[in-house]
Order: sequence, then C-alpha cells, then structure tokens
Amino acid sequence: MADEMERQLPRGVAVSRHHGPPGALWRAGAGDPPSVHVVVQGAFRLSQDDGTCTLDGACALELDAGDLVLLGFGARGAAPGERSLCCVAPSTGAAPAEAELISATYAAAPGGALASLAPVVHLPAVEVRRAPGLSAVVGLLRAALAEPSPGQAALARSLLEPLLAYALHCHERAGEAGAARARGRRVARAFDRRVARALRLMQDRPAERWTLEALAKAAGLSRAALARRFLAELGVPPLRYLAELRMQRAAELLAEGDGSLAAVAAEVGYDSEFAFSRAFKRHTGEAPGAFRRRSRSEGAAFRLPPVRAAA
Repeated sequence: MADEMERQLPRGVAVSRHHGPPGALWRAGAGDPPSVHVVVQGAFRLSQDDGTCTLDGACALELDAGDLVLLGFGARGAAPGERSLCCVAPSTGAAPAEAELISATYAAAPGGALASLAPVVHLPAVEVRRAPGLSAVVGLLRAALAEPSPGQAALARSLLEPLLAYALHCHERAGEAGAARARGRRVARAFDRRVARALRLMQDRPAERWTLEALAKAAGLSRAALARRFLAELGVPPLRYLAELRMQRAAELLAEGDGSLAAVAAEVGYDSEFAFSRAFKRHTGEAPGAFRRRSRSEGAAFRLPPVRAAA
C-alpha cells in the first residue's frame, strides 16, 4: 500500500513555520487543502468547530511535542475552515515556553490509495521517533525554515513530498505493528469461556512451559475438547497459537529493546539462545540479529509472516 501511495503523492504547495509563546492568540488553519502539521515544541489542540479550542467537547485531538497529524487526505477530506490548530498554554501555570509548529499544504489529494485514509491521521511522537526517515526529513525541514532565504525556501519546498511519503509509510507500519500486537494479545470477547481461559494464560505467561494437557486442565476440558474448541474459535491449534504469540513478542523485544538475545529468549520461553534463534529463523526465515538490524534500519516497525510451524 505504501508503494501505491508514494506513486500518487499530491504535489507540495507551501510550507510555513509558526513560532511564539502560547499566550499569543495565533492558530494555523487545517481544513482545505490537505495538510501535514508537525508539532516541534509546545502543545496544540485540533478544533473541529470555529477554532476556539475550548475544552467543552469541540476539541478533537490534543497534540504534544513531536506529534504529526495529516488532515484532509481521505475521501471525505475536510471542508474549509472545519478544523484549525491552535497553540495552548500549559495547564500547570508554569511560564509559557516557546511553541513551534511546521505546516505543509498540498494540492488536492488524488483518489486511489490515499482516499482510504481517514480525514484525520495522528502519528504520536513515539511513532515518529521510530521512523528515522521521517525524523530526518522533519529535522531538515526545520533547519531550512529556521534560516529564511530564497535558497532555504526552495529547499523546504523540495522536502514536502518526502515528508508526506515518509509520514504515510510511518502510518502504514504503525498500523501493521498495532494489528500484530492485537493478534498477539487477542482476548476472548464472545469466545467460549474455557477457550478464553487458556488463551489468557498463554497471553499473560508466554514463557511458561505450556503443554496441551496443562492448558486443558486449567481450562477444565479434555485435551481433545480444548484442541477442537480452540481451533474453531481462533483458526489455529493452541500450541501453534502459542508459538505465534512467542515469536511476535520476541519481534517486539528485538525491534524496540536493547536486551541480549539470551534475555529475549528467556522472556519468551526458551532455555537457550541457540534454541530461540533456531525457532525464530524457522518461523520468520531470518535470524534474530538480522531481524533486529533490519527492523531498526526500516524504522523499528516489525512485521512477521504467518507462522509456518509450531516451536
């Protein structure tokens, strides 16, 4: 999907830098045309009505330093004046610090893949930091806008398409990671209560030496009954699900943490680094160390192919 989006990127039209104390009544329009806004420092609110940014329910989104928001790229877009961003003073009563917002506007968004975006896409600072490419473009853009000159203005405009491309890529990867986490932490909603009990045990204690017999006993079922009901509810056998859960947890730890392979192995239920490395490569086709390096070079988001065999 990211490749499709990048082929259909709208042209960057203008970019501006807003900065000053929060007490100053200044705001950036964020309706039509489509736009990208990066909060460099300070706090902002996205208002949905007349731009007053009150706390009575009109405020759709609160943004902190490092956050990025895309507005109006979806099929419905945003009507002119429907949304605006305004700077807000700190609620603690502390002296207001300088605030800074970078805003980029784009030509009308084309259809196709971009039309599938929500009218408001929020990338929290933690996701932006995990995307080296996006962070680098934001840094270059900020540097270009900090020194007004014809040359720097041209440089800033040249960064608008990369800014949007990296933001879209970050959004896609964050969505995939969130979906993967959701699969790994799936909790029974309308599930069979006994299947839900076994599922919760695996999710809460993935490092445990679970056997089908132990899970069945905890769930109050025979081994055959648990295997049958679990497969009907989740589409995979219990121990296959446990293997997928362990590999997903391991992928998170490798992509986001600095622990040794031995520590990761222990946290997901393996006695040795060798056994873990062999299982991880069997599931993903990639050694844990290589996976960690690739994940970080690509923005620290991770994706796993479907599990091919139980650990």
